[in-house]
Amino acid sequence: MFIGIDLGGTKILTAVADKNGKVIASVKVDTQAKLGPKRVIDNIKRSVMLTLAKANIPLSRISCIGVGAPGPIIGKGTIVSPPNLPGWKKVDIKKLLEKMFRKRVVVENDANAAALAELMFGAGKHAKNLLYITISTGIGGGIIINRRIYRGSYGIAGEIGHMNVLIDGPRCKCGNRGCLEAVASGPSIARFAGKNDALAVENSARKGDKRSLEAIDQAAKHIGTTVGSVNNLLDLDMIVIGGGVANMGDLLFKPIRKWASKCAMSITRKHLKIVPAKLKTNVGVMGAIAICLKGSPDEARRAKSGDE
Repeated sequence: MFIGIDLGGTKILTAVADKNGKVIASVKVDTQAKLGPKRVIDNIKRSVMLTLAKANIPLSRISCIGVGAPGPIIGKGTIVSPPNLPGWKKVDIKKLLEKMFRKRVVVENDANAAALAELMFGAGKHAKNLLYITISTGIGGGIIINRRIYRGSYGIAGEIGHMNVLIDGPRCKCGNRGCLEAVASGPSIARFAGKNDALAVENSARKGDKRSLEAIDQAAKHIGTTVGSVNNLLDLDMIVIGGGVANMGDLLFKPIRKWASKCAMSITRKHLKIVPAKLKTNVGVMGAIAICLKGSPDEARRAKSGDE
C-alpha cells in the first residue's frame, strides 16, 4: 500500500492507495502555511494518521510515501523557498518524513508528479512522450519522455510557464518580462478582460462579450504557439492541459489547437494531440501516488511483483 500527499499552499490532500492506484481513503486538511514549516509538517503527520484511520489500514502496511510539493526542489527532497510556503528556505522534507514515519519517502515537484499521474491514470495512459501543463493562478508543466519524468540537468525542466513569448511583455513573478505565465495565466486573462477572475471572463465570453473572447483568444494564441513549438522540439504523443482555466473547455481548447497547428511543422501537425486533463482536482494526490509506483526502480519492481 502507498500514501500520496499533495502539499499545497492552502490544503494538504492525503490518500491511501493500492498498487494499482486505487484510492482507499483520502483526507483534506488546512496547510496553515503562514505558521511556518513546523506547523505544516505537523499537519502532514495529522493528515496521514487521519487517512490511515479512515482506511482502517495500519502504518506497517505502507511501503512508500510520495509527496508532490511546490518547487524548487533540490537533491532528493529539499524544498527551497516556494512562493506559497513562506519560511521554507531549505527544508529537507524527505528526511523529516522518513524520520517521522520510518518509511521510504519520495518527493517530486508537483507539476512533474501531475504529469506522471496523467500518464499512469489519466488522459495519457497510452502515451510514451507527453507534456503536461497546468493553467491556473500560474502556469506550470511536466515533461514525460519514454514514460519517465524528464527533470533536466538541474531538476528544473518543464517550466513552460517561464518560456518567453513577448520579449517586452508584462513583468512576471520570476522577474523576467513576457513569460507565458505573465500573459496567459488566469489572472492575466482576467486583467486583459477587465474582470475579477478567469471564471468571470469565461461567463462573459459565453454570453458573447467581445473583450472576454479576445482575452481568451489572446491567451490561447500564446499557449498554442508555445506548445506547437515545444512539440516541434520534442515530438510528443500528446499535450495534456489541466488546471482551473482548462475548465473553460472548447472555449479555450479550440483556439489553442488552432494556434498550435499554425506553428507546428506539417509532419508533427498530423499527430499533434492536445487534450484536457482527466484527473482534475485529484491530479496532485494521484501524482504523489504515481511517484511511489514509478518514481524509483525499486518501488516499481515491488509494485509489479505484488509486494505492497
